[in-house]
Amino acid sequence: MRFLVLLIQLLFALGVAGRLSAATLTDELNAEQKSAVAAGSQVVFREEIPGQPWPRVRVFQRVHASPEEVAAVFFDYENAKTYIPDVLESRISKRISSHVFEVDYNVDVPILTDEMYTARNELEMPQPGSYRISWRILKALQTKAAVGNLRIENYGDGESVICYTNLVTPGSSMAGLLKSIAMERMQKVVAAIASHSLKQKTEAPRDLARQVEALRAALPISTPSHPSDKKP
Repeated sequence: MRFLVLLIQLLFALGVAGRLSAATLTDELNAEQKSAVAAGSQVVFREEIPGQPWPRVRVFQRVHASPEEVAAVFFDYENAKTYIPDVLESRISKRISSHVFEVDYNVDVPILTDEMYTARNELEMPQPGSYRISWRILKALQTKAAVGNLRIENYGDGESVICYTNLVTPGSSMAGLLKSIAMERMQKVVAAIASHSLKQKTEAPRDLARQVEALRAALPISTPSHPSDKKP
């Protein structure tokens, strides 16, 4: 009996220690990459996936706004058209729950006709103070599939580090023509998120307060934090 009690206590202690030492976004970076993020530069990974014409892209960047502020700015989906490069229109077409929406986007595409697609976006809080917004394309004119997420964590003193991950399966006509453009555009999207979050914080605090209020209302305590696409 005494052994059983000691075993339970040990397992509990290990569980607590595991939570305290949970991995953070910057743990995915080496020392040189961490220094680049600290200096304000983007760190970009392109992972080739068998059978995929385009790689999975991950972009890390430091943001001069808190995780809640960044999440609130991005969660304001209908405002995306005002700051995300090449987004011509963004409109919520269906509300699944307080934190899951279907959003219609119209995006300018060079050479080809503009792309129109509907994505299901899911907001989650994996742990206090960190946010994850996942997306998956449900239908599109040209794109076969796309799945990704934006992870946002505290970087100290009212700042954040974000990681934007996206894996796009283009239509056949898009694959060769637009690969390099698409890769660059993803980096521009991350830069725009960082820039607009800071702009809202410094130039439009009242509007940012509205966005934060909407974010908080969307995440009741009972909201599960189990993303449907753990690894896009």
